[in-house]
Amino acid sequence: MSAQERTPVIVEPPNVASIMAIAAHPDDIESWCAGTLARAIDAGATVRLLLATSGDKGSGDPGDSAIDVGARREAEARRAAAYLGIAEVVFLRHPDGELEETKDLREELVRWIRAWRPRVVFTFDPEHPDPPWISHRDHRVVGRVALDAIYPAARDPLNFPEQLRAGLQPHKVAEVWLFASTVANCYVDIAPSFARKLAARLAHGSQTADPAALRESWPVRAARIGAPARLALAEAFTILRLD
Repeated sequence: MSAQERTPVIVEPPNVASIMAIAAHPDDIESWCAGTLARAIDAGATVRLLLATSGDKGSGDPGDSAIDVGARREAEARRAAAYLGIAEVVFLRHPDGELEETKDLREELVRWIRAWRPRVVFTFDPEHPDPPWISHRDHRVVGRVALDAIYPAARDPLNFPEQLRAGLQPHKVAEVWLFASTVANCYVDIAPSFARKLAARLAHGSQTADPAALRESWPVRAARIGAPARLALAEAFTILRLD
């Protein structure tokens, strides 16, 4: 397993039948990889999304309850997924901000990897997180546990053998596309899908204090990400090839 060299490389979205994205909160993929996933879907991929939490602490209103916030954010995530064409969204409903690197969480991720059998998985870069120093802890935990679940746990039959007895067979993921990565060097042109990426982000109304400002800032953000590869609008990844 090795990451690409850091020279900027323009790549196409994964040309595979099945893709899985593993994230921490309902609006994570919109920030980092929704444009790439939308292009993959347009090319025929089936994309499924696994969210470790429902973002139930994502409110500045002390009068809100975690139950209400979580329910609201789940509904927003489903609307966003519909804009992108994502086939399925599953919420593990762990408490927001309280994720830990546990065997139980690893077992849950292995279960869904074996059930969905993706060729490619998208998740956070836990080793070189963007932003550095202040990356959300849930992001780092999800990325680390996802990588541990992918390799070698989901692949090897003696890991969580009770899943095999339940009919879930071992599965080997071919590639991992790490987003929110400070060492990313693979760039995807998201100009064809940027409008859907933006619409999906705006579907998270509870997390959007000023929709007009977001519409102005997100093209600037995508241009900044794409600048090393001379792309007008881009998303960036560190790609791990596991074959």
